[in-house]
Amino acid sequence: MKLKSLLFLPLDIPNPPNIVKELDKISYDDMTADEYRNCYHIPIMRYNKKNNESKWVYNFPKLKSYLEQYVFPWSQKSRVVIVTTKPKQKNPPHIDCSPDEFNLLQHKFRFVFQGNTNDLKFLTNKVVVNIPKINKPFIMDGSWPHEMTNTTNERKYTLALGTPWQPKESDKDYMSLLERSYIKYKKNYISNKNLNLPKNYEELYEDIYKN
Repeated sequence: MKLKSLLFLPLDIPNPPNIVKELDKISYDDMTADEYRNCYHIPIMRYNKKNNESKWVYNFPKLKSYLEQYVFPWSQKSRVVIVTTKPKQKNPPHIDCSPDEFNLLQHKFRFVFQGNTNDLKFLTNKVVVNIPKINKPFIMDGSWPHEMTNTTNERKYTLALGTPWQPKESDKDYMSLLERSYIKYKKNYISNKNLNLPKNYEELYEDIYKN
């Protein structure tokens, strides 16, 4: 497995605790709207990189314990949100990084609490590549253009790890996790080998990155 070829890989770590009932109680007014991706963010942990401090916005002790035990050791304490998409709504084609960071590793940690993982699609110049329907945490390449339509009648909740974590090949703990995950979930691994970016992919960047 070549690191820069990775589009999607399930992770060999336990699933986080189910907090769907608690998430259902949070109104859209208490979320942050993401107009670019047509979704909402429930801020779980805000991270102040300058002061190296974190603030837990919601009291989800089991989720906090899970992240500290199974995620932060190989990443770092970072911003944590629940990406929330309304029923039947589409996250339009988008790229989860800036043009300057496009050629860096843009691996993103995700876990779908509620909804279908296989509603997520990677876009190419010819075909659409759906990820498999699984119930596992996974890593995806956020720099490759992708879209998602919540095909269910319920909110889709996706646990997401954000800034400032950006993996590197020198991260031994992370590389070890990927290697054992690849061995265990090789049949679900998706590579960008033999895939080409959409011809118009540069048009898909968020407006703040466009000249």
